[in-house]
Amino acid sequence: MTLSHFAPILENHPAINRIIKIKPNESVKTLRSMGNRMDEEYDLVVDLHNSLRTKVIRKGIVDTDKLVYKKPRWNRFKLMQFHINDFPDGFSQRTLYHECLKPILNGKSDIPKTTLSISENEKLQANHLLKDNGIDNGYLVVVPSAAWETKVWSPVNYKSVFSTLLKETDISIAILGVEKDTICDEICIDHTNVLNLKGKTDLRTSLAIISNAKAALGSDTGLTHAAEALDIPAVMIMGPTSVETGGGTLLENSVTIANEDLWCRPCSQNGSQPCFRSEQYCMTSVTPGTVVSHLEKII
Repeated sequence: MTLSHFAPILENHPAINRIIKIKPNESVKTLRSMGNRMDEEYDLVVDLHNSLRTKVIRKGIVDTDKLVYKKPRWNRFKLMQFHINDFPDGFSQRTLYHECLKPILNGKSDIPKTTLSISENEKLQANHLLKDNGIDNGYLVVVPSAAWETKVWSPVNYKSVFSTLLKETDISIAILGVEKDTICDEICIDHTNVLNLKGKTDLRTSLAIISNAKAALGSDTGLTHAAEALDIPAVMIMGPTSVETGGGTLLENSVTIANEDLWCRPCSQNGSQPCFRSEQYCMTSVTPGTVVSHLEKII
């Protein structure tokens, strides 16, 4: 069960039998009735969100067993307000989700990789789209935008990275974003090997393009995480958020670039908190040279 605009992410996954879509503005009555139906149709309900919406749904579930994800609110509050880090070493959001699943894991300690599924036909169509637009060699996918402005890296820095990569490697660059992501236009340099696909792809097409890429570069945002779930290494530029707030990369050959020496980060869980400093050092201290060096090792 997921919000309707996220449902395409889960399509074609071999482990999923059914996707139940919820509209973001679903009424309380409808949510409760969804819980009633789940109570009749399922043996176990796992709530990995524990939000107001899912609590309403759970109210309609009376007899079916439930497992509920517990958010580390207190630890996150201490981390962001007092910079006291009581999270265990090696913490990740994925391990936290699996804590909730312990009662049904039968003692298994291995946590599998996050996976998404793209069909061969979708990959083929994505390749055709790129070739029709002049990209017919290995390419880097760039996801420069994010839900919150504080997580967006400077357009000047992106341009610097592009210029260096195009000079020193034979890589092409594909930029992904929705229609409102103006930064895609701001970072697009005039070069035959740079393609701006802002607003030209739906979610499944974007995922298919990522699945064929050499690597992904972007902020702590959805499509950058999706790249890893498609087994594509990612270079993630992480500013106001942190591993403890749910960010960061997980693949062995991926890289999270963050200024760990800044006392003020993380300042919020998702980047929604405006920076109170005269300069947002968590982002401005990340240099193009650092990003290029990590990308060149991958590609």
